[in-house]
Amino acid sequence: MFRSTPSGEINRKLLMTIHQDGLLDVLAGLIIATFGMIPLLDSTGMNPGARQVIFLSCYVVEVVTIIFLKRSITLPRTGLVVLSRRTTTRISVILLILNTVIFLLFLFSYLLRLPLWKLFGSYQLSVPLGLVFLVMLSAAGALVKTVRYYFYGILVLAIFVGAEHLFLKGTVANHGIPLASFLSGGLIVLSGGIHLWRFLRKYQIDRE
Repeated sequence: MFRSTPSGEINRKLLMTIHQDGLLDVLAGLIIATFGMIPLLDSTGMNPGARQVIFLSCYVVEVVTIIFLKRSITLPRTGLVVLSRRTTTRISVILLILNTVIFLLFLFSYLLRLPLWKLFGSYQLSVPLGLVFLVMLSAAGALVKTVRYYFYGILVLAIFVGAEHLFLKGTVANHGIPLASFLSGGLIVLSGGIHLWRFLRKYQIDRE
């Protein structure tokens, strides 16, 4: 049986404090919202390679922006100077895995037509995509030890299924992916913004 050491407890509390700012929530919401651009870009006849470049460029901008905000807003309030290499590496790995899984899903769906998709019935895109985001958000929740990410995952899955239901009824286009991505991503960004506002009020910098 392992017992937590004083230094381990301090690191755990520090990690929880760092992620109270809601910036990772904002990043997750932006990534999901960015995903909604894929069907819109595809509908214009854009080359898949060019679309993927735009997709990855958005990721890079979002990650760099969040890291900048972490350095300028969060770290001065927690007594830290820089983000650890381990933290930035974890974020990079999560983004890489997410983008790879999404790319493979579209590749299998539109090019290979795998029979696996038949398991999901009429909801051929919403269920697997929602499950991908559910897994990724749950992994993020386990990484930063924050329960609300699990609820984010359930919310995203429900919205994706609901949006494709509207597609099947002829209300929206593109399997409802843009609607689901923008709506669920926007809600997560809003939640992150609320947590950031609370963080700024709770940890104020002494100007003196």
